[in-house]
Amino acid sequence: MGLKDILERNPNLTIKDLQELQGCYDRRFIAQRFSGFGKVRHTYEHLGKLMGRVADYVHDVEEGRENVSDEDIRTKVIPDLLVYSAWLAEECGVSMEEAYLKRFVGNLKRLYAEKVSPEELREIEDCIQRKLKKEN
Repeated sequence: MGLKDILERNPNLTIKDLQELQGCYDRRFIAQRFSGFGKVRHTYEHLGKLMGRVADYVHDVEEGRENVSDEDIRTKVIPDLLVYSAWLAEECGVSMEEAYLKRFVGNLKRLYAEKVSPEELREIEDCIQRKLKKEN
């Protein structure tokens, strides 16, 4: 399946589609440059650069600088975080959607148990289980 096919499959880009699209792109354009640990190392290097962009933004806002823009965060940091998440997921054999949903419900239990009723939590967990079964 090609890049265009993946993009046209659903009206919205799902997490699963994003991971598949990035994987297709990587096999076509990236795999010959690096894979395995080399790809993880490259991801680590670029995540550092992304965090530097966020750090610069936070520093400038906290220093009261005028005309501080979040342009880099909106146009570079956020999309690149998705790319690097897909890279790490691919290298580790992880479904991004499943990992996210499990982390999501885990955070609800761990951090907000007093704000989520047991019934609501059970409904959320059941919904996630149905979604994950449907996807597989």
